[in-house]
Amino acid sequence: MNNNYNLSQSQLNALINLAGKKMGTNPDKLREQMQNGEMNDVLNKLSPAQRAQMNNLMNNPQAVEQFLSNPNLQALLKGLMGK
Repeated sequence: MNNNYNLSQSQLNALINLAGKKMGTNPDKLREQMQNGEMNDVLNKLSPAQRAQMNNLMNNPQAVEQFLSNPNLQALLKGLMGK
């Protein structure tokens, strides 16, 4: 998985674990699908509005950077990692 957004491995793992939990998907399976670029299964589990948001994020690196720099997300990541 290409990590172009300056996330540490532990932050990336925390996000994948959180996403897997929210989606009712095994985090390891989710990670594997993401590494293989097989996002259709993941996207099909989302509502149409969530799917549109994900498509926007995946096609807009600037939006991803803005999302990842959000203080609320940073606080969530710190909480998930026990920091």
